[in-house]
Amino acid sequence: MAKVDTRPDHHRLLLEAIVQPASLTRYDNRQWELLLRLARRAQLSGYLAAKLEKDELLDKIPRRASNLLRSSLIQARKQQQSVNWELNRVIWALDGQDIPVIVLKGMAYLLQDLPNAPGRMFADLDLLVSKENLGQIESSLLKKGWRHHALTDYDERYYREWSHEIPALVHPERSVEVDVHHTLSSPLGKLKIDPLPFREAAVKVKDAGIYVLSPEDMVLHCAVNLFQNNELADDLRHLLDFHEMMLFFSSQQPFFQQKLIERANQLGLGNPLFYSLYFSRLLLRSAIPDDLEKQLDRQPGWLARRVMHHCVPLALLPQHPDHPSRMAGYARMWLYWRSHWLRMPLYRLVPHLAYKFYLSVFPARAETSK
Repeated sequence: MAKVDTRPDHHRLLLEAIVQPASLTRYDNRQWELLLRLARRAQLSGYLAAKLEKDELLDKIPRRASNLLRSSLIQARKQQQSVNWELNRVIWALDGQDIPVIVLKGMAYLLQDLPNAPGRMFADLDLLVSKENLGQIESSLLKKGWRHHALTDYDERYYREWSHEIPALVHPERSVEVDVHHTLSSPLGKLKIDPLPFREAAVKVKDAGIYVLSPEDMVLHCAVNLFQNNELADDLRHLLDFHEMMLFFSSQQPFFQQKLIERANQLGLGNPLFYSLYFSRLLLRSAIPDDLEKQLDRQPGWLARRVMHHCVPLALLPQHPDHPSRMAGYARMWLYWRSHWLRMPLYRLVPHLAYKFYLSVFPARAETSK
């Protein structure tokens, strides 16, 4: 018996556009109106535009849709140009200091010219440095004009003691945030990640001490971001990053998938990789062998898999802009709690959420504690 697709129509509409861009030439005006709203919410307008431009299909869709997608592509390229310039200014600010800097996420994809980079929206520059160099790079950027956002005393302590990054830095002449990480996940989290193996395997891409993660580590970091660090709401573009990188690196390296499994087992990252492989195949039809996850030393239990199977698509995929789903709201709330539970132990989590709730009720109190 053929498997019946039970996903809502608007989810099928968006996923079909991503998986088979050529199908967009058959969309009518009603479908285009809904698709553009969904793509904008998922931050995938630039991605779709880049795909259509590459396949020379932008002139074969309705003119209004084509103009809106071209505009999104221009916006994405402008964001990428701004972040690239910010990286240039960071290199300038370090002024030849011997500080190896690893570029993460969107800017790393751009530096490597990966297939998910064209049209990708990102407005932040994410960097990874050793904890020993954290104070030195922060001091160098502050001396050259970068500033931290105004934070409450509590938030300042949260970043300094409990987070995997320091408070974001922004130069007053530009709007690009620089997020400097010293590890890849919360140091208080249930999943303990040693950043040293990631730094040791990093690949140099520029002469001024600039690196990116190795292909296996880049894919694993994407999986960790999705299923360890994030709350998953409207996060389809990050699953798409994972999907695109899996396809690309597998085509470039004959044994990439096996090396990825071995690396995940070595670093204890089986759970986030399991979910990324599973949902990439489920939602994006990734050409990944069905038994690949079975080689992972660490895997979620059957109950966790069932709950995630039902909840994750409702969170990852954007809600219908006119008819939000109550079930999706419940799924997103559960995944929100799950993300905090993974990042903080209970004795930290309860007072943290209580404090955040208090500030949401009495926002003026946050101003007085700056």
